[in-house]
Amino acid sequence: MVEYQELEDGELIGRVVRGEKDALEALYTKYSTSVYSLAMIMLKHQALAEEATQDVFLNIWLKASSYKPDRGNLRTWIMSVAHHKLIDVIRSRRRAWSLTESADHETLDLLPSPQMSTESEAVRNLEGERVREALGSLPPAQREAIMLAYFEGFSHSEIAEKLQQPLGTVKTRVRLAMQKLRAVLEHDAIQ
Repeated sequence: MVEYQELEDGELIGRVVRGEKDALEALYTKYSTSVYSLAMIMLKHQALAEEATQDVFLNIWLKASSYKPDRGNLRTWIMSVAHHKLIDVIRSRRRAWSLTESADHETLDLLPSPQMSTESEAVRNLEGERVREALGSLPPAQREAIMLAYFEGFSHSEIAEKLQQPLGTVKTRVRLAMQKLRAVLEHDAIQ
């Protein structure tokens, strides 16, 4: 019997491509906390974050064969899939907001959820703190660009327009910010 939890990422994704549900479950166990943490940071809504996390892993199940190991490690690919899904959710919510314009139902979002375990809440808080600290280490212009792009769902063109900056400048700031964040977070993970 295969111990999926002990397999390397490359073997796991290969097994997902072959339709082995236990391999997907192992990937979910390994990476769902990171995906969920990103979803909570970007969406700020537990139910949406949970649903988006499930959707990310459904996308991984359906499109596992699109993973290319020569373009980056599996964790990076999974987080990229997650980011793209979360941007889609943010944009669809933005369109829905423009239709309803009522924020009364958002009051319910302020209530604590009885469904989240203390352990899950602690892990989410730690992940969020790591990201906040890494963001704090960025120069203000890069932090603003990355916040607009990755946490508010704006395209590079929309950011350029919003900040009244050239598109090339915005793209450079986002790229440099991502490089710095990656370096800081990888350094923190090693320690």
